[in-house]
Amino acid sequence: MNFPLLFAAALTWLAPQDAKFTINGLPWLAENKGELIRLPRRLEAELPKPVWNLGLSPSGGRIRFRTNSTQIAIRVEYPSPPNMANMHAFGQTGVDLYIDGSYRSTAIAPKDAEKGKTVEHVFFANAPKQSRDITLYLPLYKPANVISIGVDDDAAIERPRRFSNPKPVVFYGTSITQGGCASRSGLSYQAILARRLNLDFVNLGFSGNGKGEPVVAGMVAELDASLFILDFSQNNPNIDALREVYEPFLNTVRAKHPDTPIVAITPIASADNSARFQQYREHIREVVNRRIASGDKRLTLVEGYSLLGPSQLDGLVDGVHPNDLGFQWMADGLAPTIAKTLNLPPPVLVNDSKIAVTPETAAAMRKQLIDFIWGPAGFPAFKPVVRAANAPSPIKSLKNAAQIEALEIRMEAGQTNTTYHLIPKQKFGQLIVLHHGHSCSFDDGAGLAEAADSFLGAGYSVLLAHMPHMRPGDCQTVPHGDLFNLPLKSGNALKFFLEPVAYSLNLLKPDYKEINMVGLSGGGWTTTLYAALDPGIRVSFPVAGTIPLYLRSRGSIGDKEQYLDEFYQLAGYQDLYVLGATGAGRRQVQILNRKDNCCFGEAQHNGNDYEPAMRVYEKRVRQAIGDKGSFRLVIDDDAPKHMISPQAVDIMLRELAK
Repeated sequence: MNFPLLFAAALTWLAPQDAKFTINGLPWLAENKGELIRLPRRLEAELPKPVWNLGLSPSGGRIRFRTNSTQIAIRVEYPSPPNMANMHAFGQTGVDLYIDGSYRSTAIAPKDAEKGKTVEHVFFANAPKQSRDITLYLPLYKPANVISIGVDDDAAIERPRRFSNPKPVVFYGTSITQGGCASRSGLSYQAILARRLNLDFVNLGFSGNGKGEPVVAGMVAELDASLFILDFSQNNPNIDALREVYEPFLNTVRAKHPDTPIVAITPIASADNSARFQQYREHIREVVNRRIASGDKRLTLVEGYSLLGPSQLDGLVDGVHPNDLGFQWMADGLAPTIAKTLNLPPPVLVNDSKIAVTPETAAAMRKQLIDFIWGPAGFPAFKPVVRAANAPSPIKSLKNAAQIEALEIRMEAGQTNTTYHLIPKQKFGQLIVLHHGHSCSFDDGAGLAEAADSFLGAGYSVLLAHMPHMRPGDCQTVPHGDLFNLPLKSGNALKFFLEPVAYSLNLLKPDYKEINMVGLSGGGWTTTLYAALDPGIRVSFPVAGTIPLYLRSRGSIGDKEQYLDEFYQLAGYQDLYVLGATGAGRRQVQILNRKDNCCFGEAQHNGNDYEPAMRVYEKRVRQAIGDKGSFRLVIDDDAPKHMISPQAVDIMLRELAK
């Protein structure tokens, strides 16, 4: 994206702590009142002084946002100029700007940098006015006071795309962990990994001082991580010092996080082939393997030589610290372990570009999918427990409900969920299932609350449903990928996404002559899959929920349920669309938001080729269905973000009235 660096027009300057921006990688940010440092101020007197001083450098800190601004600039203050022998100014002091995951420009400290002197840098200007995901990587080895970020006066600023896992990967270690000696802040191995796997991360590497002290272990254990990665042996002066801290460090983290995966790394290669480092490798192996044998199944050993070995010394700057090539090798080596541990998408998704089902074979494929999900028992016949016949409204300011029932769903492996049956003041015998995605409230500004009230006002009853562990009181407590590790009597964990609706409809279907379904995001995915499996769904409206896997990239790959190989090899998404739309009187209207800031919008998929690519699969699905049902794709140009727009609700009501 070669935007000209011309003189910038008038800018609006906003502090990085402004609520419009998202700051990642600085876990004690709120406690530190917005200060861009890596450690909690309350521990300043307790931490070793060198650790504290190194923690003032915000390595791993990122400022993220999505904007249509035609220019981005930054004002930053450094306490001193670049002064390292083995890292140049870009690597030590640089603030890197990435656009949609690609590098663009770097702001650095000048030779005369000093406290009180502001550096202003224009990353780009005069660019086309279109939405972009912006990430600013903060310096690896120099404190930086980011004073403000400049954007157009009329720029829209939105939240950036969400990560594959809501919790960060926490790295603890040495100067190598901190980022020495990457040429830029966006080229530490953690930053490379995070872009590749769409992960958040926290960098707790401390140059020369990653020694595993008990106070540091306690601090690391404070963090709620998706994964801990430990690589701190080399800074200990001898094997006795390492023996004193290594297993106690593991004990501290494991005691606080009994179910969180931990990866332990042995030292990478060095030019001097230190005998001391070989002793460290042997000790780490002994500790980790013994603990695994004793039952710690969430602990993994990674050999440093598998990341950067003796034959790869061109990957080092000074015989010890990786250069960009070395960090790329380390990221390449760690990526499969992290992806497997966190149930992240495989590097190659199922190719579902062809349609295998026809209206004539729909029943047979539907049975095959139901058998995969539930096993021999087939589609569930269970019903929910009516927890409250007159429950409080789960939506604020709901105007058109006469009664609300709360239904409790109890499933296998201790899984539970809740649905809400909203009964309108005047009803006419039709129910709409309204399913939310990756939000724990219907009052989140994504249009679900307004849609529910509009449906009720039109006389439809509404069944509100949540994704697993995405509801009040159970908000993001279990990542979706972890559900696939639960022990099951039969079938597959996909059942946990479908059973809240299935159980509820088993209870409610006798009261309604027609059932329809609407879902946003993950709820749109659920709508797609549920309508494919249950021909009792007359009209379905997945909104920003799915596109075929062969078209997916970056943030639109989704969680594990969206790309599970063994399932989508049986039926690709186009097959599911056919199943969801085939049958007498059945229709599916898929809605994608062109300006979506999360999933399946133009910004995530091929730019100018976006609509033609989507129209190709719409045509295929319609041809496969023929006159045995109806499928239509609507690209919503009115929705300003990831949401169900009022215009989309109007489309639904008109379609339902047919």
